[in-house]
Amino acid sequence: MGAQENKAVVNRFQNEVTVDQNADPDLIDELLAPNYVNLAMEGVDRAGFMAMGTAMISVMKDPRMDDVELVAEGDAVFARFNYSFTVPDGSRTTARTMAYYRLADGKIVVNDVMSVPDMMQVLAPWVAPPLGA
Repeated sequence: MGAQENKAVVNRFQNEVTVDQNADPDLIDELLAPNYVNLAMEGVDRAGFMAMGTAMISVMKDPRMDDVELVAEGDAVFARFNYSFTVPDGSRTTARTMAYYRLADGKIVVNDVMSVPDMMQVLAPWVAPPLGA
């Protein structure tokens, strides 16, 4: 697939999965390769992403993605955006985010997201067991 087609896949992933919080297994099968790895989530595979994603969706309200820029070359797509959401205590977080996606055959194989603040740390009190549990 070409760079434009890869950007379209990433755009769908960002909008339909991340913003619309759609964790429908058929959609995930469409967008993520069977050998998918999410490096930002400590290298989880597709099943691990689904489990963690479902937990994150349950606590993130009113997600929004702004200032999206996608740059693609070959099988790589880089994204820059601001991602904001509300957590259960009512506070709103906006993270400046950069993400790398590697695609093969029209599906995302590798996803690595870096954000400030770290979204995983912001969400940890609601999606991870307490330390020592």
